[in-house]
Amino acid sequence: MSIYLTVDSYYEYFLTLLGWIISNGIWDLMVDTGAWAIPFLVHIIRLFIKAREQGDDEGNKGKLLAAWIENAIYGSLIVMVFTCIPLFNVSYSTLQFDTERMKECGYTVRKPGDLGMKGLSSELSGQTASLPLWWAFMYTIGKGFTHGAIATIPCKPDLRQLRFDVQHTRIKSPILRQEIQQFAEDCFLPSRAKVRRQKIELDEAQSRDLDWIGSSLLVNTPGFYDRYRAKTPQPFWPYELPRDDALPNTGNGGYPSCKVWWSDSDVGLRKRIIDTVDDDVFLQLRKAVSDDLYSSGVETIIRSVVRSSNLYVSGGEPIYQGYGNNIVGAGGEFAPVQWMKNAFAGTVSAAGIAVADVAALPGFDAMREALPMVQGLLSLAVIIAMPIVIIMGLYSVKVMMTLTFVQFGLFFLSFWWELARWLDTWLIDTLYNSNTYSSSETWREAALNWNFSGILNEKDGLIVKLVIATMFFILPALWFGMMSWAGLKVGGELAGAISKSGNNTVNQQTQKGVDKGINEIKK
Repeated sequence: MSIYLTVDSYYEYFLTLLGWIISNGIWDLMVDTGAWAIPFLVHIIRLFIKAREQGDDEGNKGKLLAAWIENAIYGSLIVMVFTCIPLFNVSYSTLQFDTERMKECGYTVRKPGDLGMKGLSSELSGQTASLPLWWAFMYTIGKGFTHGAIATIPCKPDLRQLRFDVQHTRIKSPILRQEIQQFAEDCFLPSRAKVRRQKIELDEAQSRDLDWIGSSLLVNTPGFYDRYRAKTPQPFWPYELPRDDALPNTGNGGYPSCKVWWSDSDVGLRKRIIDTVDDDVFLQLRKAVSDDLYSSGVETIIRSVVRSSNLYVSGGEPIYQGYGNNIVGAGGEFAPVQWMKNAFAGTVSAAGIAVADVAALPGFDAMREALPMVQGLLSLAVIIAMPIVIIMGLYSVKVMMTLTFVQFGLFFLSFWWELARWLDTWLIDTLYNSNTYSSSETWREAALNWNFSGILNEKDGLIVKLVIATMFFILPALWFGMMSWAGLKVGGELAGAISKSGNNTVNQQTQKGVDKGINEIKK
């Protein structure tokens, strides 16, 4: 017989099959060595000793022992048949990846054939997996209940994942990084210095916009990027007259204006920076914002990719250098004043972040990615340990119910992960995409234009991270504590009920024997 099972990730897809193959192998080993019968022998010895300890007032000890052994053997056989003997076949044809909820929320799922799983087989070293009756039933119930609970969570894009992907996007091409630095020196720094010299009045949104090389103020305002040009030949533009008149024709390209250099729709610097970003990032952005705000979100992504700290990580050298290779701050100050300020601020910031990192370890984003994988490994460990624990528990109903609740608790962790992600996204949206984050009347557009969902924030949100980390750690721990207690309680009650039923039967038989003996004496 075959049973159709669902999994929540491709990682679990493989581990489920592997776990049951190993579990089946362990059970076969127990059968071959005769270890499966040890619990029955233990029950007989234990009950024989218990019967010998009974007083003479207990009546017929032989019948008492027989009834005890009968109940113990029947109960153990039922537990063994339900939880240890493989019955339902499991393979990749019967393992199904759950995609319904993802389709409802607009997510796309890659097919196994598009991944490294296309070469996987339903067998490992010629072995196939099978599930015992009880675990197959509980797997279906547990997964079904978990998926139903997840479906109650409203659909919402994962803004934390979007932030993570954007903040970890690096420009790998050293040539492109060098060109960005050249653009900053030839266009951005002179244009921004001109704004300072002319003492142009800027509002909050314009001041923020002026802090990066793709500033719409510098690109679209006459007298800035249209006034300055590249000082070295650019290979994507041919030497052209009269534009490049009086400039040397080296054969390596022309000298476009800064506006063309940045905004050209085919080979502009902006277009080539966008091409370095993974397409999935823009798909996530389109799901996260409406169509009228999409272009603003794209600008935020570009701004994150070309920010100086990101480029420093990408290439190992600081970008946006001033004249004389001195890093220029937002106030337009040059070394050594700005260097001293940066050094002092960096020292204080490093101390604060060091303390924060101690509280936030391991990395929050890495934790979010790793915990579902850890869930799959824990499930693998439980599956493998099941036959060993059942035998060491003497085929006890209490042990069976405890393992049942543990397995269900592992399945339901998927719900806690999804709830934590939803709350994380809700907090990000509330904190960054609200009118409390920008005093502009068009607050949402302003927030998107310069810092959608806090993408540009590298060192903030520690409180938010700690709160969400609580969701990922404390709540699952509390959940498992409750489930373990419930499993022990239910298992203990069932075992007690079975034992009580057996004792009642023995007492009734003993009472009947006593009554019969008394009647014979009276005769």
